[in-house]
Amino acid sequence: MDELVSRGIIIKQSNYGEAHRMLSIFTENEGIIKAVRYGVRGKKASNAAAFQLLCYGDFKLRPSRGEIMTAVSADILDGFYPVSEDIVKLSLLTYLSDITYTLLGESNPDSRILALFLNTVYAAAYRSEPYLKLKAVYELKLMCAGGFMPQLGGCGECGSEAEYFSPDKGCTVCRAHHGARDMRVSPEVLSIMRHIANSPDKKMLAFSARDEKYYEALSEITEKYVSAQADKEFTSLDYLKLMCEK
Repeated sequence: MDELVSRGIIIKQSNYGEAHRMLSIFTENEGIIKAVRYGVRGKKASNAAAFQLLCYGDFKLRPSRGEIMTAVSADILDGFYPVSEDIVKLSLLTYLSDITYTLLGESNPDSRILALFLNTVYAAAYRSEPYLKLKAVYELKLMCAGGFMPQLGGCGECGSEAEYFSPDKGCTVCRAHHGARDMRVSPEVLSIMRHIANSPDKKMLAFSARDEKYYEALSEITEKYVSAQADKEFTSLDYLKLMCEK
């Protein structure tokens, strides 16, 4: 396999060896791929800024042993640097990267999810959106795009008026059919959930809640939904919450 150039964004990074960095790059054509940038942490490293978390651009990649590629060079289109100056936004996007990686896995191209992620990163960097709104909208949109579209009409068991949301079942339920893990959902929050799920992806942030408390309630529901469907607890979410408390 020859060298390839693929447009993408770095969604994960970790130190590798004494001077290298392991990258997970969410690309348009190959999905999420792993690549090593050798020597990037060394004193004589060139273009090191292009191989950091959330850098978006055209990456030249070379096949190497196994499934891990070598990152040869990068032509960066946007580094979304305002995010790096805000620990809450950086923690948020680290968490959103984590759930994206978990849901999509490696080598599964998905242009819709990539666009959703890029739009959210752009909004975090350059728009004044509440972080809980960004978090909840992306969580719910990711689940919709990933094949976990929730049923948000009447009760999923009997069709009567919904008063709870079941993260395990992925549907709203009535008082008679709700379980211990189901979460109370107000009419206002349910209306926002329906709007997010059914709106065009490009307009997913084109709304505002009447009260900030609705973003808090929505965020709690969507994070539980992601966790239930992924069957995983995310330490990056714990870290985000810790940063928000400071």
